[in-house]
Amino acid sequence: MDKPVQVTLFIFFAKHDRYFRLPPPSQTPYSLHFLITAGAQASNSPVLSFNRHAFRPLKFEIQGLSDPFVQLQIARPGCYEFYVEYLSPTGTFVRSPPGAFVVDPVLKLPTERDSHHETILPLDGINILTVIPKWMPTVNHWPQFFQSFSDTGYNMVHFAPVNSRGVSNSPYAIYDQLSLSDDLFSGKLSEQEKDELLGKTLRQIKQQFRVLSVSDVVWNHTACNSLWLQHHPEAGYNLVTSPHLRSAYELDEAIMQFSAKIEDHGFSAVLETEEQLTKIVDFFKTDILADLNLWQFYVVDVKMHVDQFKNLWREVKVPSPPIPFPLREEALGLKKLAFQDPKTFLRFSKGVDLNLSVQFMEQFVRKYGISSASEQINAYQSLLDEINLDFYKEWDGDRDAIISGISSRAKYLRIEQHGPRLGKISQSSPIVDTYFTRLPRNDVTKSRKGDELYLANNGWIWNADPLMNFAGPESKAYLRREVIAWGDCVKLRYGDGPQDNPWLWDHMTQYTLKMARLFHGFRIDNCHSTPIHVAAYLLDKARALNPNLYVFAELFTGSEEKDIMFVSKLGINSLIREAMQAWDPAELSRLAHRFGGCPVGSFTLPVEQLPLQILGHEVNSSFYHETSSPIVVEIKGSTPHALFMDCTHDNETPHEKRTAEDTLPNAAITAMSICAVGSVKGYDEIVPKLLNVVTETRKYRLPRRNDGILPSKTELLTLHHKLAVEGYSEIHVHQEGEFISIHRVHPITHEGYLLIARCAFKNNGHGPKHSPIRLRNQRAEVFQSASLTVDTKPGHSCLPKRQQRRSFPNLRDLGEDLSPPLSPVQYYHGFDGFDVEHDDQQPFCGFEGCISGLPCLLEFSSTLSRISDAQHHDLGNGQFETVISVHDNFNPGSIVIYRTFVEQQSSETTIVVGKTGKEEPSVFERLWSSLALDNHNNGIKFMLRMGYDALAAPRPWFRTETDHMWPPGLLDAVKDLNLAELNLLLYRSYPEEKETMGEGLYDIPGHGSLVYAGIQGFASCLLPVCSRNDTGHALCNNLRQGPWMMEYTLNRIRRFSNDFHKLVPLYQWLQTRFDYVKAVGPSFGPKYFAIVMLLTHQALKFKAFHWQKLLPAYTGPHPWTAHTFIQEALMTTVQLYGSLYSTGLFAVPYPGDLYLPNRDIKVQGLWRQPSLAAGLTHFATEYMRCWGRDIFISLRGLFLLPGYYNAARAHLIAFGSTLRHGLIPNLLDQGNKPRYNARDATWFWFYAVASYCRTSPEGNQFLDVKIHRRFIPTKRYHSGPGFGSDEGHVPDEDTWIPPTDSRAYYYTNTVAELLQEVLDRHFNGIAFREWNAGPNLDHAMSDEGFNVKIEKGKGGILYGGNQFNCGTWMDKMGDSAKAGNRGKPATPRDGAPIEIVGLLKHCLGFIIEIEHTPHWHWKTVGKTTYKQWSDEIQQSFESLFYVPSGANDPNVQKTEIYKDVVGATHPSAEYQLRPNLCIAMAPELFDPSHARACLEIEWLWVTGYFLRAYYHFFTKAPGHDPMRVPQIVLWIQSVILRHKKHMHDMDSNPYCGLPELTNKDGAFCYGSSATQAWSTATMIELFNDIK
Repeated sequence: MDKPVQVTLFIFFAKHDRYFRLPPPSQTPYSLHFLITAGAQASNSPVLSFNRHAFRPLKFEIQGLSDPFVQLQIARPGCYEFYVEYLSPTGTFVRSPPGAFVVDPVLKLPTERDSHHETILPLDGINILTVIPKWMPTVNHWPQFFQSFSDTGYNMVHFAPVNSRGVSNSPYAIYDQLSLSDDLFSGKLSEQEKDELLGKTLRQIKQQFRVLSVSDVVWNHTACNSLWLQHHPEAGYNLVTSPHLRSAYELDEAIMQFSAKIEDHGFSAVLETEEQLTKIVDFFKTDILADLNLWQFYVVDVKMHVDQFKNLWREVKVPSPPIPFPLREEALGLKKLAFQDPKTFLRFSKGVDLNLSVQFMEQFVRKYGISSASEQINAYQSLLDEINLDFYKEWDGDRDAIISGISSRAKYLRIEQHGPRLGKISQSSPIVDTYFTRLPRNDVTKSRKGDELYLANNGWIWNADPLMNFAGPESKAYLRREVIAWGDCVKLRYGDGPQDNPWLWDHMTQYTLKMARLFHGFRIDNCHSTPIHVAAYLLDKARALNPNLYVFAELFTGSEEKDIMFVSKLGINSLIREAMQAWDPAELSRLAHRFGGCPVGSFTLPVEQLPLQILGHEVNSSFYHETSSPIVVEIKGSTPHALFMDCTHDNETPHEKRTAEDTLPNAAITAMSICAVGSVKGYDEIVPKLLNVVTETRKYRLPRRNDGILPSKTELLTLHHKLAVEGYSEIHVHQEGEFISIHRVHPITHEGYLLIARCAFKNNGHGPKHSPIRLRNQRAEVFQSASLTVDTKPGHSCLPKRQQRRSFPNLRDLGEDLSPPLSPVQYYHGFDGFDVEHDDQQPFCGFEGCISGLPCLLEFSSTLSRISDAQHHDLGNGQFETVISVHDNFNPGSIVIYRTFVEQQSSETTIVVGKTGKEEPSVFERLWSSLALDNHNNGIKFMLRMGYDALAAPRPWFRTETDHMWPPGLLDAVKDLNLAELNLLLYRSYPEEKETMGEGLYDIPGHGSLVYAGIQGFASCLLPVCSRNDTGHALCNNLRQGPWMMEYTLNRIRRFSNDFHKLVPLYQWLQTRFDYVKAVGPSFGPKYFAIVMLLTHQALKFKAFHWQKLLPAYTGPHPWTAHTFIQEALMTTVQLYGSLYSTGLFAVPYPGDLYLPNRDIKVQGLWRQPSLAAGLTHFATEYMRCWGRDIFISLRGLFLLPGYYNAARAHLIAFGSTLRHGLIPNLLDQGNKPRYNARDATWFWFYAVASYCRTSPEGNQFLDVKIHRRFIPTKRYHSGPGFGSDEGHVPDEDTWIPPTDSRAYYYTNTVAELLQEVLDRHFNGIAFREWNAGPNLDHAMSDEGFNVKIEKGKGGILYGGNQFNCGTWMDKMGDSAKAGNRGKPATPRDGAPIEIVGLLKHCLGFIIEIEHTPHWHWKTVGKTTYKQWSDEIQQSFESLFYVPSGANDPNVQKTEIYKDVVGATHPSAEYQLRPNLCIAMAPELFDPSHARACLEIEWLWVTGYFLRAYYHFFTKAPGHDPMRVPQIVLWIQSVILRHKKHMHDMDSNPYCGLPELTNKDGAFCYGSSATQAWSTATMIELFNDIK
């Protein structure tokens, strides 16, 4: 097999998508990947099984955190079913509902220049013509007809069945499926000779005329006189194979006999009035139907059963008196016990078991005191009568249906004006259709039982369920006369498979293979009532012989869901849709809009519109090329492809249903649709009436080029094919009164073709004109203008009189080749023999005795229009508008088509897109060039990427700096930006933007405010809009109304660039492209705005990712959702790290070295140092921005793992500089008024220092960095020889001084000294009252709560706090006086919280690592070594915190858990099951088996920490079960899946981050920060653990 083309289609396996239509493969295959999102239930040991009947299992590949995927190579068209099996939580395998992908066939046609060179025919480019073979001449004369079909623009001809016909002469009543009809050939030929001649002719037609041939296949019935039925009556539904039809047959036979003798009953055999019919039907009901006693097929024979009962019954002596009995209830009891229905479908076949009846009655008579034998027998009879009551009611309903069916059908057949009005009633022409064929008794059938010779005819039922066999035993359609029967066709009985009817299956298989050898495709006749399993079997046989078989069908399922089921099961390529079913212009416009295409100005396009050149197909267009770089396409659920027929061979013509003039607009509207289109032979010539395939005997006439609407139809079909081949995939359909306008537009060049058609329905022609159509910055030129007038009155001619004809000097010879006239030409077509070329009227050869159209006059031009005009208006500033208006003479039956194209109008010249030799390119050309869209493949790639759904949308557009997708200048515009500048450009929440810009966020009328002022704010809105291709969204409407979004974006970047000069290149890049976008006009502005903004968005993200160290390079076709999740999670750093006016890391300039050498971050103007917000939007600005606890929980995930070491360093120094009382503040307030009420923030900072030393290039040298202290340290901790031992004092030590005090930032300590100070002060005890304690500091806290105390206690752990303050992250303080909780923590955690113990243990471990390095100068804390302290904690931890099974403390609520705290004021608080054990950063503290048991109890809120702990203890810690590791990872992925949705689904969370809090199952929590630093950071750490 050749190397696959670089196109990958991928499907996210989901329950709501079950049908996918895929493009045809070229000589080299393309890839199809099935993906299951990691963490979904179906990702547990999934296996994909696909093919058809013999499913082939394929195991999904799983690589680390990857989404499970299966890769297929699509090399062959056809229908492929699939399902996925996966392991359920209970350990059993579950099978998903089945799905299917249908790969389009490769249909090829010779080129005009070289018949040996072929190009592909897209399905949307099919122009099909239906012909009835028996009306054609013999095969040897077909070429001249096909020359005419080809010249008209048809590239496919659909033949009604070419097989030998039955007694009715209908091509659909096939006499012998294996025989071609003799009348198609000259002379008597053998079957082999006929096959060879027809095959040779069809091949010639393809090569010479570039026309493919398809045929009907009729699998559901055969002609009633098919000889093989006499040999194989079991092939039909007869009274032996289908005894349930016996009552229907007896009824049908009665109708036949009644019809034969109708006059004997005193009725006229000719029906003319409904009154006559009513009398006949009443007589039939009372005299004929009543005598049939069909009710006997329904009921139990009461008399016979009572007689039998009498013979067996012995009187039962009953001592008790009689009481009334509930007849209905007891009858149902007898029925349940003894009722029998052997399903023989004979009269009185239902019954009750006699012995069981006796047993029942013995109990019954005793129960109700029925004493005498006669009363007992009478009671039994009454019970049987009651059982029969429901059966009689059933019969009554069916009898009424029988009468109604006979009456309504007879009325249509014999009285109604639109019916056939069959005439005299007789045995051969009964009052209604016969439902059964009676095979003759002859030498062939003489050995058969009579019941075998009565075969059910086929037909159809209004609004029937297509999945129900109306001839099966579960249906009573034949009895109830619900079938509209075809008396010339016998319905075939296939059973469940070949084993049920071997001869029939083999016969129809041979028939199918014969047709597949001859033709390029099938139309499945009567598909909706052909058993699906039969059609699937036969199509599989046909496709095995001819893989590129084109299959289409009509379906009357009444349900899109059932349509998809048929299409999926059978691999139907197109469903026939009928324009003639539209009852008014509004419905016709709806149909034209429904059957394919995307809105004009679309953001994306579906895979069905993927240009075939990109897949390597040869097409008569060089616009696209086979891709040389990877293209990845997300496949979403498809809708069935349409074959839109302006008229089928089953439809009444426009002349019958509307007016004859509607022939032209109806054809034009159909031809402009984005799907396959078709017509029936005779429509273009305006044949006035539906031709009856049974009774019509005339032959087709070879048309002249001027006949009917042929001049117009030729250009319509040529245009339709061109639009498909060149990829005009966008469409706008508009309807005003009688007018329909359709604009087909190319998604890349925006060249289009605009049709305006005026329909000619009956009683129309008086409505208003179509309002002017305005095209901004688009030109228009006439492509076709035509008006049709038809003579429908006998003896009247619409041809101008002789003197009128002379006023049209260029009225052309009818025999001329069709070439563009310089002015409108009138073509006359008539029956009167008038030839425009000659004045003498001679009979026109070919009309008489042939199928011909109505006389008509077609005024036609391909260069100008007399019924409309296009005016161009200069709007100034290089802008113009084209206004297309229709004139008063735009009559019903008229059309005009304009070619539209984009260009720029300048003062000296007009530049047209695509033309060369001009000095100045158009605005579109400049825009395309500036966005790298002059490579048309890139334009398709951008559109495909904008169509990705939420889980796929984060895929990077640029993978390297050399990626060919980079637009000119964009990489240079972003390459020098730093983190803070990226924050300004991408994000900025409302509080941040309001503070720095003085303005809020962009507000979209009808949508609301964006969540960010930067590019991400627009991207969060744009990406869902683009994915849904929602061109009607409020964002698009706002863009069409004005350039405000672009001006908003440019203005804020321009203002920022005054201080951040690196923003200038991007400002200039955007300004240039926005100028172009403003100029392209409202139709295409939203699309190009989206492209510009999303390209910028991707470039800025590329720059952010380019710095990161955590993400590995990814080169696969579909990045894992875990990879993209972490990729997006890492953007949280950029979200939250930025500069403000109101706050930073320092209130005054910091005198020390904040950043690493050569990576200085300059701060200008009013801007403060960049800082990390705890979350948005609650913690965005001022003193609420920087929280010690949040920042240092997040520092490893958001700064260190990605490699943002300078940012991490600055935050460590900033908080370290504010060390006071041995504590790091929780609220930094840039060192202005920091607050020291957190006992855990210090240890998170300590842990972060250790992480920085272990991770950053600076390493342990960071411990030697001198930090300038914001506050005056106590004498004991002054840097120098006396550090840690000097007990002296200095003024204002450990207290607040203003940042402007000269002593602020005067004292210095190394980082190592600060760490030792923290340990020393905690070891010796901390006690202080917060500075400025009182309501000004915290209005809700009680007075005792401001007292802070920490001390080392039992087991070496740290105890502290009190019941009135919140010293850990669970810091919710009660604030309601009414509820009585003001000043009371919701979760008081005084004592020794478990996470602080774990953090302390981890920090001691770090000191033990470094104590022998030159960066550390101490051996002990007090007199205790670090290891002794660490060992003390290790030895006491389990005994202090673990609650073993059997613990008898009255406060214990749950055992085998770890306490939340030890030493709490309220003992019950110790035993709460809380998530804090997961935050303890020292897994060595825990007994692994205890930890596993505890973690199994409940999933907890601190997701990242919990999952990290879970992963460690179940996959790494001693004693874990290696066999469970894959399931553990799967479970963790399932938890992450919820967070993927938070991160990726911009509809629900446009902030693109993980929230602070969620409700149950991850539901939105009002009041939570939409994106929170530590929520994301801990997930990044988890990813780092697992990867």
